[in-house]
Amino acid sequence: MNDFHLNAFRAVLAHEYGHFSHRDTAGGDVAIRVNKDIINFARAMAAQNQAVVWNIAFQFLRLYHFIFRRISHGATRLQEVMADRVAVKTYGAQAFEDGLTHIVRREVEFEDVSYWELTNAAKQQRALQNLYELKTIGDNLDEKIKEALHRPSSEDETHPAPIERFRLARRIVSTTVPPAQGMVWDLFNDRLALTAEMSQTIERIIRERRYQ
Repeated sequence: MNDFHLNAFRAVLAHEYGHFSHRDTAGGDVAIRVNKDIINFARAMAAQNQAVVWNIAFQFLRLYHFIFRRISHGATRLQEVMADRVAVKTYGAQAFEDGLTHIVRREVEFEDVSYWELTNAAKQQRALQNLYELKTIGDNLDEKIKEALHRPSSEDETHPAPIERFRLARRIVSTTVPPAQGMVWDLFNDRLALTAEMSQTIERIIRERRYQ
């Protein structure tokens, strides 16, 4: 949420509501369960030393998973494009592009902050600081952000590349609406309390996994 403008944020929300209006979540767990079962089956075969080149059943499973993944991921990418269309038609291509760009940027930055803070906290045997209030310290972040925004689309991913989504968004005729003013954090009464709670949740999950 840091440095997130309301105008871009509402376009992101419109995208998510586009999924609901298209009923993209209805039955979507079926594909997830099938994919999980295929992977678990392959792991079980590997554990029994059956994941070998001459095992016809294993080769069939590999081919089936390849085809299933390509079809299901392709359908998911189409759902993303259609949800993008809702966002752009409602608030415009610029708001949509600003929103997605912000998300990509913050994902790269937060991954950097989290990595260094988790590493240093473990070395120093101390509690985590508030991850959402820390400044990025890694090198080449701008290059990583640019690479994430301009990477090519892949048939093995569930989302089209941002640059492809921007290109499609600019073709859509949108409703002219005044841009929203302000920042997302203006909507919250106690930013520090919320971000501290989120950081504590992350720390608790890490601690539980460490001692499993």
